[in-house]
Amino acid sequence: MENVRKGVVLAVGLGAIYLIVVTTAFGWWKPAIHEPRKAGGGWMWLIPALLLVGAVGNLASTKWGELPDLGIYVFWLAVGTALVGFSEELLTRGVAIVGGRGSMHEKWVWVFSGVIFGLLHVPNAFFGQGVKATVQQVVFAFAVGLTYYVTRRVSGTLIVTMVLHAIWDFSVFIEGRSVDGLQDKPVALGGFALYVANVLGIIALVKILKTGDVVEPGGDQLAAFEKVA
Repeated sequence: MENVRKGVVLAVGLGAIYLIVVTTAFGWWKPAIHEPRKAGGGWMWLIPALLLVGAVGNLASTKWGELPDLGIYVFWLAVGTALVGFSEELLTRGVAIVGGRGSMHEKWVWVFSGVIFGLLHVPNAFFGQGVKATVQQVVFAFAVGLTYYVTRRVSGTLIVTMVLHAIWDFSVFIEGRSVDGLQDKPVALGGFALYVANVLGIIALVKILKTGDVVEPGGDQLAAFEKVA
């Protein structure tokens, strides 16, 4: 529990404050949080829906009776994952996308965003996690980042992605906490739902990119909102 309070809530909370200051200083809140126009729609909503279903599956697989100090642990984990969802999405699918669109074609913007998301997990190797496990986590994060990018484009707002990210992380951490080891971890619906979401995410990404850019590389992103107002 102390690890959650100090390692997640405090550390990520300070990072969130820094991101808020930077985003405000740059005047990037509007393009960071909102898309000038939605992309796709229809069946593409299956992607965030699958992530949500996967999170429910993780929670259903959690051995709640094995969790010590359940109430207080759930509280601090919920606060921590909410901060993670806010901070990581504001950085990677918010600020990074706005900055990337300043000079890159959209087909590279999502890559730039995903690479940053993956690299955020590299420091885990310095805190006891094995190198192989860290590399796998970086690749996994990049793949999941694709589904979050599609969710932003489909919903038209980063807020949906922030909430979804927080719910998913909470479900993964609470399930992992409730078992003694990977060998005891049940095969949950979460893993299957995430796999299907990634496959659909690739298809959706190709379709979205074919519709054209949100703005031309280096274009005025704030002016793009005025055109659709």
